[in-house]
Amino acid sequence: MASKKKRAALPDKQKVHDALARALADSLALMAGLAEDTRKGATHEENRSEGDKDMRATEQSYVARGQAMRAEQLADDAARFATLPVRRFGPDDAVAVGCLVRALVDDEPRVFFLCAQGGGTELHVDGLAITVLTPASPAGRAVLGKHVGDEHEIVVAGKTRLWEIDEIA
Repeated sequence: MASKKKRAALPDKQKVHDALARALADSLALMAGLAEDTRKGATHEENRSEGDKDMRATEQSYVARGQAMRAEQLADDAARFATLPVRRFGPDDAVAVGCLVRALVDDEPRVFFLCAQGGGTELHVDGLAITVLTPASPAGRAVLGKHVGDEHEIVVAGKTRLWEIDEIA
C-alpha cells in the first residue's frame, strides 16, 4: 500500500461539474465556429474549381462536414452532461460515473473525474489539475467498481503503473 502523505482536499464537486460544463461549451463554440469558417471557405468564389482535377472546394466541404458533425456531437455531449446529477460518493461506495477520484499513480496523487463526456479534458479547480476519464477509456474501465484502498495495475504507453484509489467524492 502506498504511503499516506498530506494531500490537498478534493475540490467541491459542483465546481468540478461547472468547470466541465464550461469546457464542453467552449469546445462546442470553437468547433461550431471552425465548421462555419471552413464551410464559408469551401463555398467562397476563390475556391471554385479551375478544372476537373481541382478538388480544393470538395475537400474543404468534406472537412466542414466533419467539423459540423463533431460540433453536433459536442452539443449532444453538453446536453447529456447538463442532466448528470452531482452525486456525492462516500468512502464505502464503489467508483462509478460522476465520481471524483484521487488515485495514487506510482505514489503520486492524481485527481480524476469519471464522466461519459469530455474524456481527456484537463480541468483546474481550486488549484488542482483534474483529468476527465470516460468509462470507455482504459483508465476509466480500470477504476470503475473499485473502492478506496483498492490497488490495480494499468499499462500506459507500454509501462505498467500501479494505481491505488485514495479518496472518492
